[in-house]
Amino acid sequence: MFRGELEAPLVIIGGGLSGVMTAYGAAAAGMRVLLLEADRLGHGGSGRSAGICAGEASSSFLALQDASGRRVARAQFEQLRKGVRDLGATVRRLDIKCGFEALDAIRFVAHGSSTAALKKEMTGRRDASIETSWLKSLALGKVSGAEATEGVRLSPWAACDPYRLLLGFTRAAAARGARIFERTPVTKITFDRVKATVVTAHGRIVSPRVVHCTGEPTALVRGLKRHFRWESRGMVVTEPLPQNVRNAIGPHAHVAYDTDVPPHAIRWTADHRVAVTGRDAARPKPAQARHLDVQRTGELMYELTRLYPDISGVMPAYGWSLDLAHSVDGGLDAGPHRNFPHQLFAFGTAHDPARAFVASRILLRHLQGSTSTEDEHFGFARIL
Repeated sequence: MFRGELEAPLVIIGGGLSGVMTAYGAAAAGMRVLLLEADRLGHGGSGRSAGICAGEASSSFLALQDASGRRVARAQFEQLRKGVRDLGATVRRLDIKCGFEALDAIRFVAHGSSTAALKKEMTGRRDASIETSWLKSLALGKVSGAEATEGVRLSPWAACDPYRLLLGFTRAAAARGARIFERTPVTKITFDRVKATVVTAHGRIVSPRVVHCTGEPTALVRGLKRHFRWESRGMVVTEPLPQNVRNAIGPHAHVAYDTDVPPHAIRWTADHRVAVTGRDAARPKPAQARHLDVQRTGELMYELTRLYPDISGVMPAYGWSLDLAHSVDGGLDAGPHRNFPHQLFAFGTAHDPARAFVASRILLRHLQGSTSTEDEHFGFARIL
C-alpha cells in the first residue's frame, strides 16, 4: 500500500497484464516507474482469463473494416499478429515460466451451420492480404477433433498461463527498478497545464505522466464510458479428461473457435483439462452475477459436448465470468485522449496477453516520443 506524498516521473494505474508489461518496458528503457494496483496483482480479469493470445484484432475483420475502414482494420490485424510473435520472443528472453506455446487457431463451422459467413469473412481477409488457410472437412476432422464441416487455420496464435505470465513481467519490472504497490486504489486525478496529481486513500503523487492500464474506463475517466459496450463472458474449466476421451478427440495442439456469434473459444491445458469461453451477454448487476455464472456454466458444458461429443460425462471443475468492455469498433484502444492531458490509456485489451503486450508497446512509444504511423490506428480519434 502506498502512503505519503511524492513526485514521480511516471505513474501506472492497474496491475493487470497491460500494466505490468508497460511497467517492465518503461523501467527497461530507464524510466522511474510507480505502479498502483487497487487490489492484488492479477486478481482481476488478467489472471483469470483463458490465456489465449489471439493473432487477430477481432473475430470479424469485416466488422472492424465496416466500422473503422480497411486501413485501421488491416493495421490492427498486422500488429496483433506481430504482437504474438514479439510476446513469445520476450517471454523466452526473460525466461518467464508460463507454459507459453505458439499454436495455430482452428475456426470451424459446426455441423448444421452455414459456411457462407465464414467464407465471406475469409474472402475479405484474403482481399486485404491477411493470410488464411481453408480446411476441408476431412482435414479439419483430423486437426480439430470437433464435429465440424469446414473451417480455416489461422496463425500465429499462442496460449499460456496468464497469471504466471503476469508474475514474470512483474518480477522483470521490479528487477529494473519499478516500484509496485498493491491495495492502493486511486480515488481521484486532477491536472493542470504541466502535471497531473494522483490521489489515493493514503497519499498523493504528482507526475507529468499517468498511464491507465485498467482495460476499461473507470470512474476516474467517467466521460469515456459512453464510448464502450459493457459485457460479461462466461468461462469454464473441466475436470481432467480421462485417457480414453483424449484418445477419442485426437490431437489438440491448437486453439479452437466456432462461428457462433459470439464465438466459443476452446483450449486444452497442460494438465488435460478443457477451458471454454463464450456466452457473452450484457454485464449483470452484482446481485445477479452468481446466478448467471451457474447458468452459463451449464450452457457452456452443453455446447462443448455438442462440438466434442466424446467429452459427454466430463464434469466442470470451475466456472466464472470475465468482465469485458468493447469500443465502438471492437478494436484495441491505446494512447492519449484530447480531454485528459498528461494521461495515456489502454482499453479494450479483453484480457488477451497479446493485446496487452501490443498496448504496452504503443504506450511505451508515446512515453518515449517515438510513435509510429501505425499507432494512430489504435487511437481514440478513430472511434470518437
